Amino acid sequence: SHVMVGASDIERAKRFYDAVLGVLGAGEPIRNLNAKGQVRLFYRHDGSTFCVTEPIDGQPASVAAASRARAPLRVLVFMADLT
Repeated sequence: SHVMVGASDIERAKRFYDAVLGVLGAGEPIRNLNAKGQVRLFYRHDGSTFCVTEPIDGQPASVAAASRARAPLRVLVFMADLT
């Protein structure tokens, strides 16, 4: 399972998520360039994936750009450990 969030500044987001997710045991993300040219960062930890992507529509990232509430509980527990 996975959670995906958008970030207009992928390098700034990487610095933030490296620090936060590193505390939880996630290592360096896998960097991916999709077919349309957006950079995506895939953090993997304990069977879960957290992805940060540049917006695919070219617009600034926003709260409801692609919201979905289908994440399984184990992914949400991983995220809840951030507090």
